[in-house]
Amino acid sequence: MQGDVLKVSVRRGDAEGGAMARYEVPARENRTVLDVVTHIQREIDPSLAYRFACRVGMCGSCAMEVNGRARWTCRTHVKRVAQDGALELRPLANLPVIRDLATDMAPFFDKWSRARGTFQPKDATDDAVPDEFAVVPPSTPRASCAGPTTACSRRRRRRW
Repeated sequence: MQGDVLKVSVRRGDAEGGAMARYEVPARENRTVLDVVTHIQREIDPSLAYRFACRVGMCGSCAMEVNGRARWTCRTHVKRVAQDGALELRPLANLPVIRDLATDMAPFFDKWSRARGTFQPKDATDDAVPDEFAVVPPSTPRASCAGPTTACSRRRRRRW
């Protein structure tokens, strides 16, 4: 990062429209992108909306686009993704935007609960899929995370 300041551009607004807002955040070693967003909300602009829950990379609620790529912000270190001392943050592309960086996760969780963690071919015989492949193990990374689903380029469309 250049100097002691990280330049952060954040998409502000709702599904109807918005614009990029720019912030300067003190650059610190070992800071995550979620730490940066939290700093902006707590120290600079308390009106910034974003979402997080577990802070350990399990739930995916903190996922957002960081420099054009969907990432878990709680597990993404700034020093690995900052480009010339700058970050660009946007809400996930394939979920409805509530406000700023907060998206409506209901469409993802509705689909996830209907899938019940299993692969169920529509027109296949009972033995078409071996039992060991049918259930997604709970330990599978991102099995219940919206990040990969919402980042899928085949589904990509901006709603804002």
